[in-house]
Amino acid sequence: MFQRILVCLDGSQLAEQILPYAKEQASRFSSEVHLLNVLEKADKEHEGMGSEKLEAPVYLENTAALLRKDGIDVHCATTKGTVGQAILTYADQRSIELVAMATHGRSGLGRVVFGSVADFVLRKSGLPILIIRPRETTTQAPAKDQLFKKILTCLDGSKLAEQIMPYATEEALGFGGKLVLLRVVPEPVVFSPGIPGTAPTPIQTDAIFEDAKRELNRARDYLEEVATPLREKGVQVETVTMLGRAGEAILSYADGNDVNLITIATHGQSGLGRAVFGSVADFVLRESGLPVLVVKPRD
Repeated sequence: MFQRILVCLDGSQLAEQILPYAKEQASRFSSEVHLLNVLEKADKEHEGMGSEKLEAPVYLENTAALLRKDGIDVHCATTKGTVGQAILTYADQRSIELVAMATHGRSGLGRVVFGSVADFVLRKSGLPILIIRPRETTTQAPAKDQLFKKILTCLDGSKLAEQIMPYATEEALGFGGKLVLLRVVPEPVVFSPGIPGTAPTPIQTDAIFEDAKRELNRARDYLEEVATPLREKGVQVETVTMLGRAGEAILSYADGNDVNLITIATHGQSGLGRAVFGSVADFVLRESGLPVLVVKPRD
């Protein structure tokens, strides 16, 4: 599926936590892996960058050697510039098909990378991005047989959100995993005006519950329509509907059902709105710590 994967590293152990996931992607899909280290343009805070430029190629080659032991074709590159633009330029020049990065590391890939660098790359390139929030403490890398065995795919009924499906399907087929299609239906609430001068209070009625049931039934029918052709291809598919807020519902299901990967489009309609990269997906990534495969659908 992904013939060339770009892995963004900055020399930190936090950034390196993306490597097991990128490695398994490459192994399953016979992909090339491109390791990229970006040295930001020299300024007053980077006057000693000369030594860093010498160290970066050695660091990348040492990292590449570990991947090559598993038969992975690895290419290394060190460049200078603004991190986001440097990633875009390299990805365009090398026909990269997937960008993999941790949400923060050190130096070039700072702590706000999910809201800045990754967001910039996603918006400008349109490439899918595999992102993880690294753990601050040293943890054992996930076992191969646990990677991507249960893939949660978030849908909202829109064609835009469905553009995640080819990626999610290939992940499930490549890793022999189960694909879980989730649609979250917003819980209907009516607010009572209450006493003048006080905040409105939410109320629930039989009519509201009936509306919710109808919406859930529509959501189930929709997911089954999506799931049917996938099952015919041999994909193991489960459909799940939930009432609630999109981010919290996704997180609740993922945490309680051994999900290994969450796949999501950056915007759709209803539950997964146009600001999803900065809200729903960001919330899921920050709170769950699971790898998230994000795509920006085309209109």
